[in-house]
Amino acid sequence: GQDVTFRKGVTLAESGAVRQSVQIGFHLSGVVHDKYFSPKTSTPCKFNVAVTFDRCKVTSSTCNCQHGDGIFFCRHVVALLIFRMRNSRKVKLRAPISDTLQKLSRDQLQKLTQYLLSRHANVLPTAQEIADCFSDVNSSINAVHGAPDPTAGAGFQDEDRWNLDDSHVTNHVRQLILESTKQASANQLFNMIGKIREMMKVRDCNGARLLTLLTEELLRQVPNSNSVQHNDVCAKLWDQIGLLWICIVLNPRKDSESKSKVLELLTSWNEDPHCPPEDSFTDAVSGNNPRDRSVLSRAMDACSLRWDDPHLKLILRRERKKRGRAEGEGGFANFSSDGKPLWHENTPIACARVEALRSHGYANESVRLARAVARTIRENAISGFKLYQSSSHSQLGECPNTLPVKKNNGYGLVGHPLNPIHILFDTLMVAAINKGKKYLTYHTLFKTDRDEETQKLLRKEAFEVCLLGVGEQRCMPSNARAQEKVLSCEKMLIEQLERLTLDDELVQVLREVTTLLMEGGPGSGLGKRVHRESVPIHSFANYLFKALLPYDRKLVFRMGLQAMRMTVLDDLEEPQDVSHEQPPLVLPFTYPATWSVIGDLEARQYQLASTLLQTAKGEVMLLRLVVESVQRHMRNGSHVFQLSHDAFKCATNQSGAAPSDITMLNVAMQLAMQVLRMTMQGGTWRRTEMVGWLVTCATEIGLCALVSIIKTWYTLFTPVEASTMVAGCVISPNTAVRLNLDPRQREQLYHSVCQMAMQCAVKDPQSCALRSLSLCETYTSAFDAVYHVIVDSSNKRRIDSAQLFTIARYLDQRGFNSQAFTVAHAATRRLRVPFNHDAHPSANDLLWTTQLAQSLVGMTELEDLILVIVNKVRCASVLSDVLRTCTSSISGRMPNGNYGNRGLRADRGPLRPLLEAAIAAYVKTIHNKLSHISPRHYTEFIDFLNKARETFLLAPDGHSQFGCLLANLKTIYKGKKKLLNLVALRFG
Repeated sequence: GQDVTFRKGVTLAESGAVRQSVQIGFHLSGVVHDKYFSPKTSTPCKFNVAVTFDRCKVTSSTCNCQHGDGIFFCRHVVALLIFRMRNSRKVKLRAPISDTLQKLSRDQLQKLTQYLLSRHANVLPTAQEIADCFSDVNSSINAVHGAPDPTAGAGFQDEDRWNLDDSHVTNHVRQLILESTKQASANQLFNMIGKIREMMKVRDCNGARLLTLLTEELLRQVPNSNSVQHNDVCAKLWDQIGLLWICIVLNPRKDSESKSKVLELLTSWNEDPHCPPEDSFTDAVSGNNPRDRSVLSRAMDACSLRWDDPHLKLILRRERKKRGRAEGEGGFANFSSDGKPLWHENTPIACARVEALRSHGYANESVRLARAVARTIRENAISGFKLYQSSSHSQLGECPNTLPVKKNNGYGLVGHPLNPIHILFDTLMVAAINKGKKYLTYHTLFKTDRDEETQKLLRKEAFEVCLLGVGEQRCMPSNARAQEKVLSCEKMLIEQLERLTLDDELVQVLREVTTLLMEGGPGSGLGKRVHRESVPIHSFANYLFKALLPYDRKLVFRMGLQAMRMTVLDDLEEPQDVSHEQPPLVLPFTYPATWSVIGDLEARQYQLASTLLQTAKGEVMLLRLVVESVQRHMRNGSHVFQLSHDAFKCATNQSGAAPSDITMLNVAMQLAMQVLRMTMQGGTWRRTEMVGWLVTCATEIGLCALVSIIKTWYTLFTPVEASTMVAGCVISPNTAVRLNLDPRQREQLYHSVCQMAMQCAVKDPQSCALRSLSLCETYTSAFDAVYHVIVDSSNKRRIDSAQLFTIARYLDQRGFNSQAFTVAHAATRRLRVPFNHDAHPSANDLLWTTQLAQSLVGMTELEDLILVIVNKVRCASVLSDVLRTCTSSISGRMPNGNYGNRGLRADRGPLRPLLEAAIAAYVKTIHNKLSHISPRHYTEFIDFLNKARETFLLAPDGHSQFGCLLANLKTIYKGKKKLLNLVALRFG
């Protein structure tokens, strides 16, 4: 930035790069040799620099390097000025050119003119134009005495101001705004805002000019909806610009005429359609509709503010006379009970007055007014506390829920576009750092000559007003950017508080403010009752907790537990007796659609909960309260999960060989159970990790914890999770070794897992039946119970045929033939194969089931199965495959375990219906194929017809039936001569 440019200019001046310097009156010129300007060339570049100055201010500057931005000088101008100040004797000094011309004769003047024209022919047309004007009696040049002298400087009545090139500045600002997505350009824009503040502080009129140029250029920029970063930079600039214009119109030296001109300018900008609207924050100084207001409306309102109020003058001029509690307008006391002045004005506007005083160089007055405003904020907080306490005592007989709740505390001071709390804190802290010797009020009680006491007093007031401002209850704005600003401003103020070193006096203030906020009623964000849409202040509570913990442990825990709530997510009606109310097992998800910062708020809530949890280690009752608070108020499963990890880490991070903290392990387990309850319905991609984590916590505690989660599995896991992940981890050998279980305990744990597996099979037989069977395989009663659950579920159509076939094959592999056939028979009843589904996935299962039926004693099972197949299967190829399986010689398992061959006739016994169904299915399929067959499928059809003939031939009269079928085809489809010729050629 400008610091780098200045250092480079100083380096050029010190290295002898400035040459041919000459000062003519108030005009300074020279040539600067810069060898670093163009690294590609070895010879230094020469730059002609010229500046004019007046009353210690540079009023204009020119340089042919074109690197100046109109605000800051380029390094060559800096080099020339530094060279002039440090080497004044090396600069040729001449009087203004007008004095030199007066000493010349007429011939000398003519010769001077002709020499100039011959050396600078480009000015010849201008010289001729001026000469023509001399010939014209009525020309303006003849009506004015004298001529302009660029080296003579300005007149005494003329305004002196630093150089500011409007066109150059405008182009530079426009380029920076267009490139505002780049961090460097954005930083330059905000540096420009800082430069305006510096100009205003030294009372340079260019500050207002530069602000005007910046405002006009921003108005020309149409918001770009595709660039969030660009819009965000512009929004932040508008906030700063609005505050600066308020400071300008509140300049105590500004007269009414100047204010009128500024108001006219602001009004014209306010009517521009590109002027952004005002944020959701509204002030009481204007009754306009907030929807019709722009970011400049507050500055327009401030034009009506005056500095001639007698009480305000009293505050600013440091009156030493002690005052009583006289009341001002509106019935507000102008002085506190101990005689210190108060200033009852809209707080953001009062703070804007402080900023205006500080911006225009009134440092002492700004501190005095800041102290009065801070004192007023404190008085209002105390009076609100007393009012709430009296209201509470007068309603002792009523239900606590009927006590008044402040529905809307406005939008508060934190996050306000005027940054009132930051202004007060910064003003008082800067005064404290400067030891504020002259900043004390008129009251002799607080007057001291010792800088250290003064510094402590100002630090105390700054600390107190910042605590009260951040702890104030405030409503969340509806605008997304305003919500982000509320949180960022709160974070910035808390960081400033954390940088302060707390002494005994500040600790006492911290304790008093914390107590006041906790008992302060509807005005406090830490009070017992807050509005549903108020901004949670978990980060502030976290700061109070850490800062006050070494001094008052009981108070900070009470405050931290009370601050854990997030009312926008909590139920509207809180339980009347919270101490005896059990937290809900599953919390409803009621995320507000208009809160875009809910994720950040939940992260801050987690930080507070983690601090409370780790600090409460070793105190059972406190840990119980913290866990109940987490279960009641935290709705983000990921954060509760992380909190469980924190508790586990805190429990196992013991020094030396000390055992783990069993209390903290139980806390980790309770939180792990809570997160599983929270995510059971909605689900999350980390669900598998969460299930495994609960089993890990329970294993670390011991056998009782594992049995406990197994017995209550239905509140924590889905049936699939319980029967797979949980059961697998619990009965694994590693778990038994980790817990050092004896055989009796292993058997107890296994029986509990089997009971859980049976319950899983009942709740979700489709997904858990097979896994439950495998778990209970060595536990006969449980195995039989799961088997009956499967049979019952198949009758109730709760398991599909594919899964039933899989279970049947598993049973067959384990040697349970009869049970396998029962399940396979049930699967066949659930099956349905259409006539054109030749490659049905269950075809192989049907063949296997048929083989299983043949291996059993008697024909009853096979006969029942054949009837079911005939009823459920319509596909000719599948029926024929089943028929061939039954008629061919197969290896079938006999009940005695031996293997033998057994084949059946298709035209007898149980296979007769199957044969007839297969023949009928082939006839139907053949006609269906012929109805839409194309010549390219003729060969495929002939092969299909050949398979049909093989099935027909299994019947005694199959040959004649097939012949009748062919004859029928020739009659019906006589138009398909080519196909019929192929059929005749193949089958005769």
